[in-house]
Amino acid sequence: MIGTDLADGRIVIYRGEDGAARAMSAFCKHMGADLSAGGDVVGNDIRCPYHHWAYTDGGRCSNIPSGDAIPRGSNLVDLPLREELGLIWVFFGETPLYDLPGFDEFDDEKHVYRAFEIELKSKLLVDPWIFTTNVFDVVHNRVVHGLNIADPTIEDVNPFLRRMTWDAAHTGEKATGDWRPDIEVFGTNSIRTRSVMDGRLKWYIAAMTPCGRQGTREFFTIITTKDEESEERLDKWQAMHNRFVNEDLPILNNMRTGDLRLVAADRAMGRFIQAAREYPRTSLDAMETAANRKRS
Repeated sequence: MIGTDLADGRIVIYRGEDGAARAMSAFCKHMGADLSAGGDVVGNDIRCPYHHWAYTDGGRCSNIPSGDAIPRGSNLVDLPLREELGLIWVFFGETPLYDLPGFDEFDDEKHVYRAFEIELKSKLLVDPWIFTTNVFDVVHNRVVHGLNIADPTIEDVNPFLRRMTWDAAHTGEKATGDWRPDIEVFGTNSIRTRSVMDGRLKWYIAAMTPCGRQGTREFFTIITTKDEESEERLDKWQAMHNRFVNEDLPILNNMRTGDLRLVAADRAMGRFIQAAREYPRTSLDAMETAANRKRS
């Protein structure tokens, strides 16, 4: 069982007796205790540490030990959850707006993967969409990260998916060879990339999670071909992504994104920024109110 801040609220993730993981809003509806701070799992239910109120699938309050009737409005928000290639995905809403950015072609016999969290030197204090703009920022990737990017091809597939391809080479002190990625951005915080780097298959998923007081956290799954050099490549690429993120950290944490002055070279980034500003938003409180209204 783990608890984490998520956007404007807090959730608890736990695994039931059946082995399935579940995600719910974290605060008991009785007295507001945090279920992740001393709560336990009984069967497939999560039980509050304070008075043992229990919650089951769908966030429904299933038991009150006092024997009283369960009050109206006593349900938690149940969030859609899936596990994929070492990551736990939680959708911040009732029904996901797009498919999970996985790799259907992943084969245990041919491929190996590594899931990890970026080791930040300090908290990342900006919203995930601001970090995701890096994908579309050709000039920034060249001058800061040493990526010489050819003119990218960009396609707005739908309001929740953007696809981009480009050729790049690392230059100067950070030279590591050629990189030709096909990149897809899901929503405003998830990136899926299929690529060849230094002549080797490199697929990866990067997902930024807004964790409230904890700041934004970034998680990766990197996939490559299974061979004698797999672990060495994964070590190298994990270190590269850790370096890239930490190079940007002091810049991002001191930005003010308001009235921007973009130029022609920022065209791709500008389209993404506009889409991010128009993206649907909600809050955990609003979802909880709606869930209890629906069940009353």
